Amino acid sequence: MRTVTENNTLTIFLSGRIDTNNAPETEREISRLTEGRNEDIVVDAEELEYISSAGLRVLMKLRKKVGKELPVINVSRDVYDIPETTGFTELLDVKKALRMVSVEGCEPIGKGGNGSVYRISEDEIIKVYTKNTSLESIENERRLAKSAFVAGIPTAISYDVVKVGEQHGIIFEMVKADVIARKFMNDADAFDEYADKYARLFKEIHSVSLAGKGLPSTKQIYLGYLEKLDSWYSESELERLRWFIGQIPDSDTIVHGDFHTNNIMVQQDELLLIDMAEISCGDPIFDLASSYYAHVLNPKHDPDSVMRYLNVTPDIAMRLWDKMMTVCFETDDREKISRYESVIEGFCLLKAALIPAIWVNMSDERKKASVESARKNLFPQMESLLEGLEEISK
Repeated sequence: MRTVTENNTLTIFLSGRIDTNNAPETEREISRLTEGRNEDIVVDAEELEYISSAGLRVLMKLRKKVGKELPVINVSRDVYDIPETTGFTELLDVKKALRMVSVEGCEPIGKGGNGSVYRISEDEIIKVYTKNTSLESIENERRLAKSAFVAGIPTAISYDVVKVGEQHGIIFEMVKADVIARKFMNDADAFDEYADKYARLFKEIHSVSLAGKGLPSTKQIYLGYLEKLDSWYSESELERLRWFIGQIPDSDTIVHGDFHTNNIMVQQDELLLIDMAEISCGDPIFDLASSYYAHVLNPKHDPDSVMRYLNVTPDIAMRLWDKMMTVCFETDDREKISRYESVIEGFCLLKAALIPAIWVNMSDERKKASVESARKNLFPQMESLLEGLEEISK
């Protein structure tokens, strides 16, 4: 029986068949390998061909011995049927092996900050996540997307987490669908129609309650970032940021966190969200600020990056933002919209103030610049921004 110890975890690799005949021997071997060990224990069943109830009882005894959760990973679909049928999946943390999928030769149809999207068949697309995206966060995104779908948010139906080489992905049912960025770039005659749908989807997600669905609070996420910034701000500055975040109204409606043209698919004239990695519950100002940065500030300051991340021109991005403001606030009054935009732009500074905690791989020089910008531009106008938010929320 092979074992590997890494990152304070002992992995035991099972193989072949474990049944009534060899279960006692397997139990003795596992007991020998784990005697006196203090590491976490994981059982890898990738090479396991069969396990009987006697073998499952061996694992149950091991779980009782370690006194905590015992993950049994990489279980083949055939073997998984046995613990599932007998009810052992309710007693052990059994995880199916992920099937392998190749995107070689597949059409790339979109790319974002945390992954790329490919069409793998007429009925399916796959979102392949970057290598530094953990399987846990991918499975969490799938769970959040399911919660949003059940609540009535138009999201793509995801039904399988898979491996793509050394990376992971989620397969979505998307019949003859494409990212909306291509619609905006390739069909000028349809721009007004789809810009209106785009804006109305943005407004819709801020009207659906997800109370009790287990979504995290946007405010709590932001407050959590502050716990990682004690080397960047003084205690009085952190307290000031806590106060500011605390004054933002609570809400149980969705904050998507990354609403843009590469995260929305068009399927038979219906728009569907495909990126739910950052969804939470909170005031729409969080989404307004994030989308203002993507559609307006970034095109102004770094127009080349707009085509890389949104797959539309800076002009189209800003035209879409204008439509979003008109639809969300139900007004064509440019003076009022300009006043609202000033407040929204101010709230962009809040996320910028948290950059050292959000983007840990960013250079210290850029982190320092974001902190200095917060001191110079955010702190002096906190009260006026909260007053402006009151007007926006009416």
